[in-house]
Amino acid sequence: MGDQDGIVPYSPLARGVLSGKYSIDAPPPAESRAGRGDKRIQQTEWRKESIGIAHKIAAHAASRGTTSIAFALSWVLNNRFITATIAGPRTEQQWDGYIDALSYKITPEDEQFINQLVIPGHSSTPGYTDPNYPVEGRLTR
Repeated sequence: MGDQDGIVPYSPLARGVLSGKYSIDAPPPAESRAGRGDKRIQQTEWRKESIGIAHKIAAHAASRGTTSIAFALSWVLNNRFITATIAGPRTEQQWDGYIDALSYKITPEDEQFINQLVIPGHSSTPGYTDPNYPVEGRLTR
């Protein structure tokens, strides 16, 4: 990628998985994408591995004084390939949680923590990569 190129990803919260609202041991909330049977989340993010990692990220974010939502968005924006991200909150309260990402700065310790959970440049399930979106890696700011 050249200096002028940029990427604007969608679904920085993995269709809500990184919000922490899902549980491995319980059915999804009825009003959620997974609860409504959304085909795309069923094909990609709806995996026990992803939900387990999301809970670890939520605990890490809380220990850093932020939310899993702010942490995940800040993580996405900390990638030098990323120019911006498409935000998709449904409510003003959710939007307020997105705004918090602008004040959280990802640290080297955060990078190390995530790299222990997920192989850099890959999805949360080893060997699984959405064939529509090939892996190109990650360069931090």
